[in-house]
Amino acid sequence: MINTKPQLSQDFVKMIKGKANEGTYRVNVDGILIDVFPYIFPPESPFSESTHTVYDHFGRLNGNRVLDIGTGTGIQAIQATLAGADEVDAVDIYDKAVECADHNINLNRLEGKINVWKSDLFNNVPKKEYDLIIANLPIVEAKETDIRLHSLFDPNFAYHERLFQDSPAYLSNSGRITLCHANLQNQGFEKLEKIAERYGFIPNIKKSVNSLGYEWRNYDFISTKYTGDKKQ
Repeated sequence: MINTKPQLSQDFVKMIKGKANEGTYRVNVDGILIDVFPYIFPPESPFSESTHTVYDHFGRLNGNRVLDIGTGTGIQAIQATLAGADEVDAVDIYDKAVECADHNINLNRLEGKINVWKSDLFNNVPKKEYDLIIANLPIVEAKETDIRLHSLFDPNFAYHERLFQDSPAYLSNSGRITLCHANLQNQGFEKLEKIAERYGFIPNIKKSVNSLGYEWRNYDFISTKYTGDKKQ
């Protein structure tokens, strides 16, 4: 496991802690009002390229059932709802993030359209099939004992391992996983894709941008266990 945290992530942690001392603050994301609670990953930050590229390519989601994992402020669950998704569930491992997402859902008058609750990945997610799983997973492989910072740090890529291992049971035949990643560390993309392929997922780079000295990729992953209309 990599123990050295990239300077960009260290600077981001300082920003998160500084903002937390100031309390809750509000941002406007493309007309959506978002209140950011202390220690919740903000929708606009030094990592904004990764934050924005996920929901930029949603397209229309009419008829889709969506699961937002690691919802944070709830911005992507809200975006999915506004993109026409029929049903949106949102979960987060951190109880204050769940409170933040629920608050922002109500702030944007979407109560009753998005279900949000606490869950460590799929642990508390009922067995049903989703057409889209949005995975807001940490992108830095490093040890971190503070659960409030697990939105950024993933020791041994354990969250990613569990995501790809467990998600086939929650995907529809045409379902996909979408997530963002950056090459903040050596072979970051290669490690991510290797984990996905180990569990039968094909990586598809939907968008690539360069920002802050790094490449940021928006991925879609489709399981090779699905062919036609039947699971193999």
